Amino acid sequence: MGPAQDGPPLGFHTEMPDRGARRVRRVAVCVLAAVAVVAVPGVAGAHAVLASSRPEAGQRLGTSPGVVVLEFTEPLNQKLSRATVTDPAGRAFTGGVTGGQEIRVALTTNAPGVYTVGWVSVSTLDGHAVRGSFQFGVGVSPGAGSAETAQTTPGAGDLAIGLLRWVEYLALLLAVGMLLLRRLVRGRSELEWVRPGLMLPLAVALGSGIAVVASESFSAAGSASLAALWNYLTTGLPGVARLSRLGLEALALFAAVVGAPTPWVLVTAAIGALAASGHGAAIHPTWWGITVDAVHLLAAGVWAGGILALATQRPPGGWRSPDGRALLVRFSPPALTAFTVTVGFGAIQAIQELGTVHALVGSSYGRVLLVKIGLVAVMVPLSLVAWRLRRPHLRFEGTLAIAVVAAAAILAAFPIPPSRLVEEEAAQQATPSASALPKPGALTMGSHAGQVLVGLTLRPARRGTNEALVYLLPLEGNKAAADLKATITAAGRTSPLLSCGDTCRRAIVELQGDQALVINVAGSKGGKATFEVPKLPAPDGSLVLERAQARIHELRTYRLFETLSSGLATIPSQYAFQAPNRMESTVEQSRTAWIGDTRYIRDKPGAAWQVQPGGPSIPVPSFIWDYFKPFVDPRIVGDERVDGVRTTVVSFAGGQKGTPIWFRLWIDPGGLVRRAEMRAPGHFMDDRYYDFDAPFTISAPTG
Repeated sequence: MGPAQDGPPLGFHTEMPDRGARRVRRVAVCVLAAVAVVAVPGVAGAHAVLASSRPEAGQRLGTSPGVVVLEFTEPLNQKLSRATVTDPAGRAFTGGVTGGQEIRVALTTNAPGVYTVGWVSVSTLDGHAVRGSFQFGVGVSPGAGSAETAQTTPGAGDLAIGLLRWVEYLALLLAVGMLLLRRLVRGRSELEWVRPGLMLPLAVALGSGIAVVASESFSAAGSASLAALWNYLTTGLPGVARLSRLGLEALALFAAVVGAPTPWVLVTAAIGALAASGHGAAIHPTWWGITVDAVHLLAAGVWAGGILALATQRPPGGWRSPDGRALLVRFSPPALTAFTVTVGFGAIQAIQELGTVHALVGSSYGRVLLVKIGLVAVMVPLSLVAWRLRRPHLRFEGTLAIAVVAAAAILAAFPIPPSRLVEEEAAQQATPSASALPKPGALTMGSHAGQVLVGLTLRPARRGTNEALVYLLPLEGNKAAADLKATITAAGRTSPLLSCGDTCRRAIVELQGDQALVINVAGSKGGKATFEVPKLPAPDGSLVLERAQARIHELRTYRLFETLSSGLATIPSQYAFQAPNRMESTVEQSRTAWIGDTRYIRDKPGAAWQVQPGGPSIPVPSFIWDYFKPFVDPRIVGDERVDGVRTTVVSFAGGQKGTPIWFRLWIDPGGLVRRAEMRAPGHFMDDRYYDFDAPFTISAPTG
């Protein structure tokens, strides 16, 4: 820092003339503008803020899913995290957290068109809310705008909260600086002119802190609800840390008012609570992330807060006088040490939150961090030159310190730093567990027991026995599946199904074929699923299925009667299709017609038709199983008569990764599918096809 007798120490400057003040203001405006530019709100497209979703963003399905599942990589606030699925008719279906890291939305619709999924995840690790959306299509392609998007950079609301957080940061750092001045002048009669005031910065810290916490809570909840505020502040370490921070700031202010000797303990604890409510709380291990952030903030309080505190003081003869120099000399050693600690722990913090070197220049977060690093770097040589020329300017360095704090506040406003995006992208690319889902080379069939999806896969075991793998999935998801108890009955003998995973159960059974096998799922949401097992081994049904696929995709017209159930309620629907892109549907009282890219909707009889042009068109003919290729284990499981026509029954599973879905088709000798059955999570559907190539025309409705 330099000897005191030669001039003011490095980093501490005296008042400037008006011309210098104008220069400082211009520099400050430029610096803050640069910080604002690199932090312009934006939407990060294709970032993996979701670990996975079913269905996936942009996916085209033959039928709507019974439940939309969103998997996250962090535990979620169960009351504030939420998702909404809006169907093509504008009906909204809402859902919440069903597991520690999962949101599920049950759907009771099969309307064709584009579905929009919007979600808000509030992490219990740091309390930040991330918003995202994507689209998928039923019978249509959702289009180019369907990709997953997530707000991973600060929006206008985040920056407004960041402004309040900037004020709180400055007030707390200034309070640390004032406490340092108190300690430096204690017992020094020559420094009696120093008047470090604590009440104003602590009052500002408390007021802005209340505004920050309330704004964060209401933003995460989506409404100004006291219940949401309380939930936000009592959930997880970040919530408790936010509430504690306000309490500590209030106690510190009270201690300053009554002249108690403990404000420094309370201010230090408040800064620790501030660190525990930020991005540092999501670092693993948590204690290390919080410690790095807290030490960084405390050191910045001694260094930057000390500069700001000095700027509020007025030495009797100015800063070049013996009185001013005496204070600067005492301030230099702790300031130099604090500056070193600030830079060192700031570097550790940057490594933790960037994740990759590329993120320093390839992300908005990294660019704001670069501005912050640049500001700190500029302060050192400028201060050195000013000291050597003996023309120090305290306001200039104070202005740069304020800009550094502004950059820190903007970094804290980011909903999710780059390192967490890296973690989530890795989780998205991870292969999910297949559980008891079928693999090629076995007989597999699907059914349901009450509200529980049941998939049965039979594999040869030791001589005369078979291994039965049973997939169980209720509407509430995998975690709820782990608690399900089930038994299997074959040849009059009942055995318990042993757990092999959350959704997996297994047993060894003796089967001769041509007999019934019953899965009994206990509980109020369970029931019985009966499977008619053919003579084993079941014949390969691939050729029958291929012939049917070729024939039905030549159809010009056909009709469909459908019943859709979730295990709770059943919805009947009627459809008519005409190639290449026309469809008519009646679902309860509503009617819909698609003519090319124009959709006509009438909510109830007698209501006016709503016309929606310019949308996607429905390809005809297409069928629900078309969208789940490759087909797994097509097997002939029997023959039945449908509407007086002999049919061959083929059972198979959908082959899309992570999608538990089973089909059964009743195929006549000419290759026409007379009946179809689909079993998927919360989506138990039975279809009857008729009027193949009948002479009808679907026209735009009138009136």
